[in-house]
Amino acid sequence: MKLVKQFIINGLILTVTSVTMRLMTVFFNVYITDKIGAAGVGLFTLVMSVYSFAVTFATSGVSLSATRLVSQEIVRGSGRGVVIAMRRCIIYALIFGVSAMVLLLIFAEPVACRWLGDVRTLKSLKILSFSLPPLSVSAALSGYFSAVRRVVKNAVTNILEQFIRIFFTAMLLVLVSDKGIESASAAIVTGIVLSETLAFIVSFILYLLDKKHIRDLTAPAKSDITARLIKMAVPIAVSSYIRSALVTLEHILIPKGLIKNGATSEQALSSYGVISGMVFPVIFFPMAFLTAFTGLLVPEVTRYKETESTGSIEYVTGRIMKITIVFSVAVAGVFAYYSDTLGMLLYDSAEAGKYIRIFAYLIPVMYIDNTTDAILKGLGEQFASMRYNIIDALVSVILVFFLLPPFGIKGYVIVVYVCEILNAALSVIKLFRCVKPKFRVFSLIFLPTLCMIGAACLTKLTTKMLNVNYDMMILTLSVGFAVLIVFYILLLRCFGCISDDDKRWFLQIFSKKRKKI
Repeated sequence: MKLVKQFIINGLILTVTSVTMRLMTVFFNVYITDKIGAAGVGLFTLVMSVYSFAVTFATSGVSLSATRLVSQEIVRGSGRGVVIAMRRCIIYALIFGVSAMVLLLIFAEPVACRWLGDVRTLKSLKILSFSLPPLSVSAALSGYFSAVRRVVKNAVTNILEQFIRIFFTAMLLVLVSDKGIESASAAIVTGIVLSETLAFIVSFILYLLDKKHIRDLTAPAKSDITARLIKMAVPIAVSSYIRSALVTLEHILIPKGLIKNGATSEQALSSYGVISGMVFPVIFFPMAFLTAFTGLLVPEVTRYKETESTGSIEYVTGRIMKITIVFSVAVAGVFAYYSDTLGMLLYDSAEAGKYIRIFAYLIPVMYIDNTTDAILKGLGEQFASMRYNIIDALVSVILVFFLLPPFGIKGYVIVVYVCEILNAALSVIKLFRCVKPKFRVFSLIFLPTLCMIGAACLTKLTTKMLNVNYDMMILTLSVGFAVLIVFYILLLRCFGCISDDDKRWFLQIFSKKRKKI
């Protein structure tokens, strides 16, 4: 239970960090949308789709490999092995980070003019290339901090990076406010480069300070660390390249498909910007509460796997899946119920509210897929996870190519639904083949859904009776949200979705009397 307590505390630290960062991101997206418009957001999203592929090449699986290598050396009790593993990971990251920078600089012009079909993206792509070397090394250092459970240091770096990005971007946007969306996009990516560079410096200093506390530096290290790094990282990297290339191709095809459907170039960028740049950040924002814990699952499950603790793996899997489902159903209910209010409050856009509602019903599938992927990676099944992601991306490209010209933006909604459900189904089936978590499917999936539907009905009735309709939209939303969640929790308790065993488990985590799992 001591390890569970540490896991929960680390998770809470990361949760606060992740939520803070995503709140900053959402409100900053609102600021950017107000400054450059939906079409500008669409152009910036196009740039970032290519950049995401460059980031994939720059990192090349180094973060997960660093986490798993360091975790393995910790289990062996070799502090020297930890130091050597990190040295190899940093060298690996530098090689791929510098290579990615050079390649993006060389191919920025043909990518902008031929692939994206918009020369306005050229300047931004060239600027972004300089962020790749520091970003790749930061990924390796992040993997190390996750493995040694120094999550506070990751948290400090991430929050600092976000503050720096917002500060410089806001300052630069003021300077180019009257120079068009090309200069605005360049200003935003310059903020990204500066923040990544400064965050790397801070992260590297924290690593050097932390390295002094590594114990048993004289313990022998295995001679196969480099071989293990390559064996872990290269297959992950190749799989990531394929998936990222397909995702980039999908994002390039989306505006082109919308244009074939009859939209102008600006209209296509605007529709694409609303969904990708405005709606999805809101949809994925609450996932911050889960990703903090799922990120910690990789080193924890890896340790259980190394020590062959099957019971612990089943226990952790069952608990985290239950939390994920109960939480994701709550988020889906809130977003579906208050979609119009959120769209107007955040973006002053009825269109954004409409798409928030459409994608809200997909939230449990997305969140479950994210948690399942984390557990599979901890079990060493990252290649299966990558395989499913590649299948997902390939199907997505094919569907975008065929559905968007005749159906337009409705076709894109169909694509997202089909691919998310496909990916989640493949991942969950694989997880259940590896682990036998102990829970009842009906009570875990259907009962929370029924409880949320009941809570929504009771909330509507209560707010109508109490006439909850204040002049301030945010106050109305806050009161309604609180009422909805209270009803949801009460119904979960009434129907046994939150059991006495769950309460005892949570209380034991923070009690003085700790029992072993």
